[in-house]
Amino acid sequence: MSHISVVGRKHWRSRLYIAFVYFMLISMGITMIVPFMITVSGSATNDYDYQRFSPVPRFLYSQDDRYIKGLTKYFNRYRGWSHGLKGYFKEAPQDWSSWGKIGENTEASDGVSRGRINALKSNEEQIRLIAADYSKFMDTYPMMDTQVALTQTESIEFLRNYYEQKVLEEDPKAKDYSSKELRQKSLDRLAKFWETPYKSYYTIKFNNELRYPMDFQTWYPPAMDPKYVDFLRIKDAYRNQMFVPGLQEKWEAHCKQNNIAFVFPIAETTEPAVREAWYDFKAKVAPASMVIPFSMRAQWLRFLTTTEKALTLANLKLTDSFTIEIYNQLAGTDYKDLKDTPYPIPANYEEGIQKLWHTFIMEKYPLRLISFDANDGVQKDYQAFLEKEFKTLRIANELFGTSYKDWDEFKVEGEAPAGFSKFEQNARSIWMNFLKKMPVEQRILSSSEMAYQKYLLNKYENIEGINKVYGWNLSIIEESYPSFAEAYTVTFIENENALTTTPIFQNYKLIFDFLVLNGKALWVTFVLITLTMIATLTINPLCAYALSRFNLPGQTKILLFMLATMAFPAMVSAIPAYLLMRDLGMLNTFTALVLPGAANGMAIFILKGFFDSLPQELYEAATIDGAREMQIFKMVAMPMVKPILAINCVNAFIGAYNGWEWALIICQDQDMWTIAVWMYQASQWWQHNPWIVSAGFVVVSIPTMIVFLASQKVILKGIVIPSMK
Repeated sequence: MSHISVVGRKHWRSRLYIAFVYFMLISMGITMIVPFMITVSGSATNDYDYQRFSPVPRFLYSQDDRYIKGLTKYFNRYRGWSHGLKGYFKEAPQDWSSWGKIGENTEASDGVSRGRINALKSNEEQIRLIAADYSKFMDTYPMMDTQVALTQTESIEFLRNYYEQKVLEEDPKAKDYSSKELRQKSLDRLAKFWETPYKSYYTIKFNNELRYPMDFQTWYPPAMDPKYVDFLRIKDAYRNQMFVPGLQEKWEAHCKQNNIAFVFPIAETTEPAVREAWYDFKAKVAPASMVIPFSMRAQWLRFLTTTEKALTLANLKLTDSFTIEIYNQLAGTDYKDLKDTPYPIPANYEEGIQKLWHTFIMEKYPLRLISFDANDGVQKDYQAFLEKEFKTLRIANELFGTSYKDWDEFKVEGEAPAGFSKFEQNARSIWMNFLKKMPVEQRILSSSEMAYQKYLLNKYENIEGINKVYGWNLSIIEESYPSFAEAYTVTFIENENALTTTPIFQNYKLIFDFLVLNGKALWVTFVLITLTMIATLTINPLCAYALSRFNLPGQTKILLFMLATMAFPAMVSAIPAYLLMRDLGMLNTFTALVLPGAANGMAIFILKGFFDSLPQELYEAATIDGAREMQIFKMVAMPMVKPILAINCVNAFIGAYNGWEWALIICQDQDMWTIAVWMYQASQWWQHNPWIVSAGFVVVSIPTMIVFLASQKVILKGIVIPSMK
């Protein structure tokens, strides 16, 4: 029956009341939907836009937002990445210190992206040529001096495929393995090579490798570390554009169209003709490799603007800022911005800036990027250095692994020893100490900027040729630096949709793989829920029916005792329950998971109330018809309490499906972990990648939604019908 009659609805107060009711219902509905929408949109974010917590991601309708968002695939969040970003995008604001901060200032980020995209549209031919040249430059640039923002998803995929292939090559029986067995064998193969035990690929991270202090003067790659060897393999896969979304399909179509043998990813063993075709194709479609050169130019500008040493040498106060005016005064130039200044410093610049440059070389410049001419004079200096440092030949021979009879037998190379053995590492440390004492004039510097400048001069002969082809206005070659920004703009325009959508699906793919193939999460969860449902539909109704149907002695006290258990948090009873399960030998069993929650005091109390509300005539009629007590329970009482049973089942399902604390406490064996426990583990492993966890929450919430939707008609029936009676 309607609360307001048809006639009464025409009154303005009634209409206002109805409008108010609808407003409240819509508002409450929004408060339920919006948090879930934020979780869904959070699964599609990354470092750049996760902190926005918006129900609708901005990148869905903003190309400018997608442009900056895509840059997170190229610059990781570790060790001065923002200086590298600002080094390649000279229009980037100085306050870009974190991805979250960049994402907050959409006006500035949109300005950067819009400027780059518009520049490509207005001068497409030249910018595409610049991007193609950058791509070919990066094809041969040394991997040691590059950085990569690899993701765990892609690194795991690469390692698993690589070591599965190794197992297939080494074990003739491997082709008969199941996918799960092959995965485990490959993990064992990796663990043996790395000399580190791993229970899952998902425990493998490259956080230390991503944090390598490439700006430290004495840092060298750990050549003897097997994990670093695989890290280089992954970097090489990134350089060959293995992880650019959609590129493999485009390359395959290109090969079919031009009758080229399709190979992906391209390796050193690939036929030269195919490799050349790939390099040309990549230079047009995806010139910006996800491996980018380390920017020494950015480190130089950082030295000038952030160190006290630079201010002291420039005769400035520590409270002053190093500005372009000061630079021009010291160098005798007239640049408009520090980001326009050259690198390296030309020899004809004035003494003021030369003093800063020499200090930077002596105190900050990475020794791995310095070499020297090992002429006879340097050899004598080196021998004198060794004799002064070690005093006796015996000590020097022990460190070098040699058996020389005289200091003159020790020779030094112009480049640092590789460090593949203990003796080479000792020699490298000694080489670095010798280099530190070498005058600036004898040091031969290298960097990505210098290599790029050399590449341009070799291709276009002189500065005039470069300016003509590129449309630049350089006065000296030192003003040029690797054109990553142009290359990225072309890559983004060519692969915009795939760069935007593929990472979203990768998050869900990773979570699905993690939950399905890790342990036995699906099977354990299914069995646990089934047993919980059986217990909920038997133990609680039987107990409630007995308390309602029979006048048992002390049943009031029994009800109070059961309700009293609801007054204590679950964690209070967890310790005694764990000790009891341990003493009974039930740890890591389904019995331990189900038994403590098999009976629920509140469910029994509510069910007893429903049984009490049923007319006694029903029981009497069934008894007269000759029905036994169990038949009365099954055929008369139970059908009448379906709504409350549906509610109890939903609550029991949620408790069993989402409960991770008890499941983690009682089951230390990972094969007995439920989906909830694995999701808790995921939240720990990927705490720095919360968008992956958000994708997991979306996935695991689907079964709960399905169960609720399937039960809602029964629940509503129990609410509506009694009110109509």
